[in-house]
Amino acid sequence: MLKYIVLLTSLFLFLSCGSSKNNSAIPENAPEWVSKTPLSNFNYIGIGMASKASSDYREKAQKMALTEISNSISVTVSSNNSLNVFQYDDTFNEFYRMNSMVSSASFLEGYDVVDVFETENYYYTYLSLSKQKHQQLRKARINKALETSIFKFDYAKKLTAEKDFSEAIKQQILALEDISEFLNEDLRYKENQTERPYVSLLMNTIFANLNQIEIVFPVKQLNIRHATDAKDISIQPITIQSQNKALSNIPVSIFYSWQPGQSLNLVSENNGTISLIIPRNCSKNNLEKITAVLDTYSLVKNLSQNRVVQKIFENYQSKKFELAISKQLPTIEFDIYLMENSKKNLNALEDELFQVFSADYFTLASRKAKKDFTITIESKKIENLEVNGKISTKLESRIKITNVNNHIVYQETLHNIIGIGSSKELAEQDALQSLVDKIKIVNYNAMIQAML
Repeated sequence: MLKYIVLLTSLFLFLSCGSSKNNSAIPENAPEWVSKTPLSNFNYIGIGMASKASSDYREKAQKMALTEISNSISVTVSSNNSLNVFQYDDTFNEFYRMNSMVSSASFLEGYDVVDVFETENYYYTYLSLSKQKHQQLRKARINKALETSIFKFDYAKKLTAEKDFSEAIKQQILALEDISEFLNEDLRYKENQTERPYVSLLMNTIFANLNQIEIVFPVKQLNIRHATDAKDISIQPITIQSQNKALSNIPVSIFYSWQPGQSLNLVSENNGTISLIIPRNCSKNNLEKITAVLDTYSLVKNLSQNRVVQKIFENYQSKKFELAISKQLPTIEFDIYLMENSKKNLNALEDELFQVFSADYFTLASRKAKKDFTITIESKKIENLEVNGKISTKLESRIKITNVNNHIVYQETLHNIIGIGSSKELAEQDALQSLVDKIKIVNYNAMIQAML
């Protein structure tokens, strides 16, 4: 990949140089550097050209020349340096190499204007930057960045001792930002007459502090009894803390096991807490869980706009904190009957409908046990018609669900339930089966929600 970048950069240089020297008719009196970039072992050379049609042609020519110098420096930096003091992952290492090429081009200083040449239509400039001088200036920038970074790192140590963990993490991230351009340099930190690799020390300290952040739920397990608990369940306070000290303004991501692929993003309040309100009908499973994780990437992004720093934490895996949810779903009882001359119980339909409800973990109440809900389905015949030896039966059915206090939580009347058969009994059976099918397709979800 590195060779590929170098080749692309070299090709860019070739095309740039070709453009600066071939897009205009170069007069005979032009100096040699206009048509051919000089070579030097001691200096970086940049030749720039711009059309005088633009009022800022001098600035454009200088920018082109500086770009040529920057590319030469970038190729050298990319070829000679590798990120070996801090191995994070291959994706980041490659990103850092490419970023270093861009960064090294952003701080060009100390160059000299060797010569300029202009024609009626074009302006040329010849810039030179001493390699030795560039290295000296770069070393001075490295030392200044390291000094600034270490000041913040030491200040963060003081804040940590005072248990101001939020501000300590902020200062450590800003310390990393100061040296983000020089992570591949052998930076050193001296403490108690001992020198240590600074980048590794700083990164390990940041990760250690992040790993100490905990998300504490108010209970170890949330027990929900769907038949009696409130519709909306409040979980609070959920505390974000480090070493028992609450942390404010910490971003947290919440995941519900019953909503895979979705997340809720929250930020801790001034008292270091967040609150959740979940609907009690979160799902029909007996066991669920809520998972909370520190949103490290958002935390770092809020503290630093530096892309290298953000990239380091982009794939960082924070610890997971889970709250188990145990749910007791309602016990139900069916009372299904057909009104004719007398009340006719339909036990077969009761069994069939319970098989549907039990798939969603409802429990059939025993006759002696106290049930949470009673589902009553009362049907009556509206008409019987006979046509061409076939009999049609039309039913009207009323569904009612009552709770343990005999309060109605759901009711619905179904009209035009039709069955056809060769006899009244078969037509009646077909109509009742149509009733069950309609309940499954049309009414089932609403009935479930009423009981959850």
